[in-house]
Amino acid sequence: MSNTPVREPLQDPNARHRPRRRLGGPAAAVTAGIAATSLLVAGYAVSTNAAAPDTSGLTAAISRIDPDLATDAVSSRGADAGAEARAAYAEARELRARQGAESLGASASLTRSGVDAVKGQDEAIAQRKAEEAAAARAAEEAAAAKAAEKAAEEAAEQAAAARAAEESAAAQAAAERTATEQASRSAAREAAPAPAPAPAPAPASTPVYSGDSRSIARSMLGSYGWGDDQWGCLDSLWQRESGWNHLAMNASSGAYGIPQSLPGNKMATVGSDWQTNPVTQITWGLTYIQGRYGNPCGAWAHSEAVNWY
Repeated sequence: MSNTPVREPLQDPNARHRPRRRLGGPAAAVTAGIAATSLLVAGYAVSTNAAAPDTSGLTAAISRIDPDLATDAVSSRGADAGAEARAAYAEARELRARQGAESLGASASLTRSGVDAVKGQDEAIAQRKAEEAAAARAAEEAAAAKAAEKAAEEAAEQAAAARAAEESAAAQAAAERTATEQASRSAAREAAPAPAPAPAPAPASTPVYSGDSRSIARSMLGSYGWGDDQWGCLDSLWQRESGWNHLAMNASSGAYGIPQSLPGNKMATVGSDWQTNPVTQITWGLTYIQGRYGNPCGAWAHSEAVNWY
């Protein structure tokens, strides 16, 4: 700022000297308004600073016009401008604080929205995982049930196969036991001495028998001194041995005919037709029973005990 003193106007030596007066009226008001406006502008320019505005330049400018006016105007407007500047500064700070709070609120809202969104995604993921786990458990349980069902079916098949094997083994054992018993019976018969034929009264004439083998044998019981009470034992005995078939032959032992004579040619002592004539076979059989066991029921009891007679 220049410190050059205001130069006094040249005085006319012929002019009358007049005392200096302060500006007043409209001119003074205009000048004061300009100064106040300039001071206010300067105050706003430094609103970021809390200190009062520098009015030295303004004061010097007004002093060129009227030193007294400059002093009064600047002094009165400087205080007002400072107050207005401080008020403007406070308002700006409040505005900035409000804008910051609004920004923080918006940011917090966005943060909450983001957190809620992430939380919703996490919940959806957790639910999806729970559903997938439940589906996996259901699949595992179904597979386990299917495996158990298959195992039960396999166990049932194995049990059925085992039963079939046992039944087959039992049937084979029974067949072997039957064969063994028949062989034993045949061997026992062969080893046993042939019974001596019982003396019988000479018939006036040789009887002639007719009918099937069973009826012929039943009709012959009386000729050996047996009653009809022996018929049941004889029927059961020869039914077991040959089924009353005069052509029956045991393939393993060679026993033959209705009484299963072993060997079959023993019956030739009764008749040469022993292979085809039921009467010849029955006669030999009844004679054998009488000489060895006394009667058919004795022969049947022995057969029941050892499975041969």
